[in-house]
Amino acid sequence: MELTRRVHSIPANVAFYTGLLAPNVYLVADGGQGALIDAGFPDDGSIGARLEYLGGIPGPSTGSGQAPSAGARGASASGGGSGQGLRLAEIILTHHHFDHSSGAQRLREATGARICLHRLEERLLTDWQADAPLDVEIPPERREMAKMTRAWRQAAAQATPDRLVEDGDTIRVGEATIEVIHTPGHTAGSICLYLREEGVLFAGDTVLGLGTVAVMPPPHGDMGLYIRSLERLKGYPATLLCPGHGPLVRDVERKLQELIDHRHQREEQMLAAVAGGRGTVKALLAEIYPELDSRLEGMARGQILAHMAKLEGEGRVARRGEGEEALWGLG
Repeated sequence: MELTRRVHSIPANVAFYTGLLAPNVYLVADGGQGALIDAGFPDDGSIGARLEYLGGIPGPSTGSGQAPSAGARGASASGGGSGQGLRLAEIILTHHHFDHSSGAQRLREATGARICLHRLEERLLTDWQADAPLDVEIPPERREMAKMTRAWRQAAAQATPDRLVEDGDTIRVGEATIEVIHTPGHTAGSICLYLREEGVLFAGDTVLGLGTVAVMPPPHGDMGLYIRSLERLKGYPATLLCPGHGPLVRDVERKLQELIDHRHQREEQMLAAVAGGRGTVKALLAEIYPELDSRLEGMARGQILAHMAKLEGEGRVARRGEGEEALWGLG
């Protein structure tokens, strides 16, 4: 689906998914060259749908006497390397989570594109047995889901990056420029990408089209950095935001401010609970999430701990004890 002259969304029907909204995969195309923003899942249906779409995009004009740029050399998107169809040069991963990265290796094999990732995400991507938390919780009784999650994490680990990017790096796609924006918070090396020529912001899981994203406490996440990342994104004159999950966002500044306000409101709720003597994780869960589905309790605990770690770092609360026995009071 064409979103702008240079930006496309490439949806795929995922037969088995653990979350509410499947991951979005985008294409930036210009001058017969292309870059994917995230890679989705590695199942045959997802990979096939994306390769078919890429094969339908016009490739570099022939007979011009101009050779493709170094980044574009490799197989065509159709996998044949014949010069027909779009030449996919890059697969840019916004972060390591398997719903965004597990399809990258198969797409690289089919197209010759190189995988780009922030350096802080590399170890978390390639070490599929790491203890880093996922975006989804797998109930113990859902054995088939747990098995599939394990397989997807293993697939993601194969997507070893060809290029490690840093904040401020640029990636050329034809005559278009994609700027890398380091936006830590959801993960340490999460990045957003800004297509300068069209004012399009690709937000990964830093911004969702619906709802709010999970932010874990350090070292796997950081609420303070997350809010600062949202504030930084407000400085970009984006007219369209393409989220990692959910629908497009057209009022970008308003969306970013809503997310910032939501996090500050949560903090005020927590501070009020702490002031009232309800400063344990259990008490805060009951105060903030009174009707929470038990399957989401672990994720909610992570959100509370992330907020409390930020407040503690700012000296607004003080903690006694550890783990479930921890008790916070006003600082």
